[in-house]
Amino acid sequence: HVSFPKPYFHSTLVGYVAGLGTTLFVMFQFNAAQPALLYLVPACLGSSFGCAVMRGEVKALLAYSEEEEEPEEAPEEKAAESKKDD
Repeated sequence: HVSFPKPYFHSTLVGYVAGLGTTLFVMFQFNAAQPALLYLVPACLGSSFGCAVMRGEVKALLAYSEEEEEPEEAPEEKAAESKKDD
């Protein structure tokens, strides 16, 4: 089991707790139920963005994608494929 730093997890966890606390405060203060996502989403996104700003990783955060990149074909394969289509 290897331990590694998890700054985005920890900052988002803090943001989630803060958003949940805000939701409960508003609910009890105004005696009206509020959609939790109204506070949770901005708190979680804001905390992740704040972490990226502090670490200088904003560009990497905004460019993040979970889609798998397709390997590029070799030039010979492209030529063979274009001849096959003719």
